[in-house]
Amino acid sequence: MEDMATVEGFCHRLVHLDLKGAHPKLNYLEQLFPLLSKLGATGLLVEYEDTLPYSGDLAPLACNSAYSLDDINDLQSAAAANGLSFIPLVQTLGHMEFVLKHDKFRSLREVELYPNVICPVKPESFSLIIKIIEQNLHLHPNINFLHIGADEAWHLGVCEKCREQMELNKWSTGDLYLTWLQQIALFIKEKFPQLTLIIWDDMMRTISVEQLKKSGIGELVEVMVWQYNSCNFNLPEGMFDRYSQVFSALWVASAFKGATGSSQVLPSIQDHINNHLLWLQELQQQKPKFKNFRGFAITGWSRYDHYSILCELLPVAVPSLCLCLRVLTQGGFKQEDHVYISNLLGFTKPINICPFPRPQVVEESTRFPGALVYSGVQMWANQRTHYYAIKNSEGMLGWFNEYMRKHHFINPVQVQSFMPTLIELLQSMSELRSQLMRHMSEILHQETIDEWMGSFMDPIMNKIKAIIQDCNKHILIGGRVRDYPLEKLLPDS
Repeated sequence: MEDMATVEGFCHRLVHLDLKGAHPKLNYLEQLFPLLSKLGATGLLVEYEDTLPYSGDLAPLACNSAYSLDDINDLQSAAAANGLSFIPLVQTLGHMEFVLKHDKFRSLREVELYPNVICPVKPESFSLIIKIIEQNLHLHPNINFLHIGADEAWHLGVCEKCREQMELNKWSTGDLYLTWLQQIALFIKEKFPQLTLIIWDDMMRTISVEQLKKSGIGELVEVMVWQYNSCNFNLPEGMFDRYSQVFSALWVASAFKGATGSSQVLPSIQDHINNHLLWLQELQQQKPKFKNFRGFAITGWSRYDHYSILCELLPVAVPSLCLCLRVLTQGGFKQEDHVYISNLLGFTKPINICPFPRPQVVEESTRFPGALVYSGVQMWANQRTHYYAIKNSEGMLGWFNEYMRKHHFINPVQVQSFMPTLIELLQSMSELRSQLMRHMSEILHQETIDEWMGSFMDPIMNKIKAIIQDCNKHILIGGRVRDYPLEKLLPDS
């Protein structure tokens, strides 16, 4: 297939697959790719982290449910069959938790307590990153682009070895950052000259044009500017003017999920549509400053970092992704675009692009990969809202607060007024939990399902159980405590 990046005027629309949390099974991605291609996606930006089948010294980096070698080959074949280019994203400085959490590599941390950033002056750090890159490239022999990350490298230049090196060379933190990137990029370019390298831009936003030019970074990598805000662009004034003096090519990154809250379960689609509309507006001014505008990476973060809670699951965010792709292919967003995507995905009414406030009517006639998980999580969001409404009701706050429960100062008349509602809600949650687990198991690995349930559904169900148990203590029927078979309604502990 012709390398579309060489076609004049070609604009990439990469869909970012963040696999460091909730990585889907291969068959789900194979179902999803035709839809993405149909809606104008041109490629995939794939961030494996610990889901790659590392080998040798790196074998401990792979999680229990990491993809197999055959999976990686099949994934690339499925992408190619749908006309989607493949770009791996390999972290090389920040977001190194999946590596630096292991005792074997702990000594390479920039700050001993924090697993975020690798020390850029230790020779062992360079050797490790090169091994990671080489194993990635060995598994992806036909790629034209490689994203080497390098964003959010907090605490850089604070360890003793870094400070010594900076003092010796009279470097700033920016110089340290650029020297490390230059070292990595030069190695890759020498060994894999066919590759075009991409980096995130945020660590360079305060580095002067003179520093950037002196480092030669503009000849080694292309820059990808990310901004996920839906209200304003909050980027440093004159930043694109500075970048245009250093980099000939520009990429930008928007978001379709995972950018509006670390514990979101539903994407705020309106915010993501607005983010894309703002990007289109911004690019009218910024694109002409660069010789080559490469295009978009539409990011979909699964978690904010390796240790944070899961964000929106990919199946739940498919409508958001499809609408955002439509914005980019049409250069705007009109009612007919909303209707087209809604009909395509099987909605009987236009997709509700504002997930809150809840409860909301849940469509169950949808037909897209993961639609049953989408509907189930929407139902769960309604149930969660119902729980908080009961918890904050006049009956609970006025007659059954923690002090009253602790001191057994309870009027059974009031307890009986809200207890049946709680029991009914717990029954509904239990039924939904079983359904969701079944639907999720077709798409996600068990460890992801356990994490999602343990983070979102189970804590609330256990809180309801505790309230009902307290209610039981204070409702006497026929001289005994009334008992409800709660164990049948609750997840296994």
